[in-house]
Amino acid sequence: MGRDLPIYYSYPHPVYGVVGFVGELFLWGATGGAAFHFARGLVRGVPSDGRLAGAVHAASTNAPRVAGTFGAYCAAFSAFEEAFSHARGGRDMWCSVSASAAIWGLHSLRRGGGTAAAAGGALLGAAGILAIYGFEHECMVRESRRADADGLLCLKQMIDRGEPTPVALAASRVAVPDAERPPVEMLFAMY
Repeated sequence: MGRDLPIYYSYPHPVYGVVGFVGELFLWGATGGAAFHFARGLVRGVPSDGRLAGAVHAASTNAPRVAGTFGAYCAAFSAFEEAFSHARGGRDMWCSVSASAAIWGLHSLRRGGGTAAAAGGALLGAAGILAIYGFEHECMVRESRRADADGLLCLKQMIDRGEPTPVALAASRVAVPDAERPPVEMLFAMY
């Protein structure tokens, strides 16, 4: 028998998704923190014969701190996002934007910047998550356009070879007079 999945995989409860999300960002923080502090340790304040040892020491002492910070911020973000989704009555992108603004605002306030810094941090957090959503949307639009163009290219090649196309097969099953059917060139006019 193979290994069974952890028990929290079988529950659709949002808490178990949060646990996975926090763990994932903890690993991202550990990886990024180790790489950053290793590179920083190679070039900072260590004699040339001990740079590798200094880099390993810097990575091993600072990576757990960075990972813990990433995990803590992710847990707080998830808590705020869940609270906003319950308050709004559903989950959408504005819950994430509000949660990001709240976390960055509280972080700026905690660092002692006052209300102006908290407002600036909230705007930065909201702008950052909106940029991520915008980039994700742009990637999806490009992928969709590429898939449409590939499908139309395949359809055009089938028409050029004289093969029956899915459009022609579907159109032949519907009783539409030829005068009302759009010409095939019209399908390719926009590409």
